[in-house]
Amino acid sequence: MWFPSDEPKEILRGNNLDKLSIPSLGYLRILNENYEFILFLNDNLIVGAWCLDIKSLSELFQNEAMEVIKILPDSRIELFEINPRLFKTILDLNEECKLSLPIRIDMFWDKIGFNTNVSRETLLAKYRIKEPSEEHIKNLVSTYKS
Repeated sequence: MWFPSDEPKEILRGNNLDKLSIPSLGYLRILNENYEFILFLNDNLIVGAWCLDIKSLSELFQNEAMEVIKILPDSRIELFEINPRLFKTILDLNEECKLSLPIRIDMFWDKIGFNTNVSRETLLAKYRIKEPSEEHIKNLVSTYKS
């Protein structure tokens, strides 16, 4: 596994990662007691994954690595944002990590243990749900009673 020796843009503890913190181009390094994970990110897509079992020193790549990823409360999360040229170089040098099909990070939030602190208003807007008016509620209740 080859990476530049840059300092992370941000370091977090546990699963306190906010969607806004995730770099649009870069990678996440997640350190647990038993594992080290790397997720390669490109425009809210996970395009590569790597896992090292620290006890056995065995490596997992691609979908196998995605299966075991978990962020625990005591995990250390390092966020690295890099330029497009360096990102391409890193992915080329770590070819075995590339996923055959990228995965949207939104679909993977719960699986990897990220907190999803999304406001009610954001969810209503996302799914185009309009809040019912008082009049509408009264009509529904009166219709139900009869």
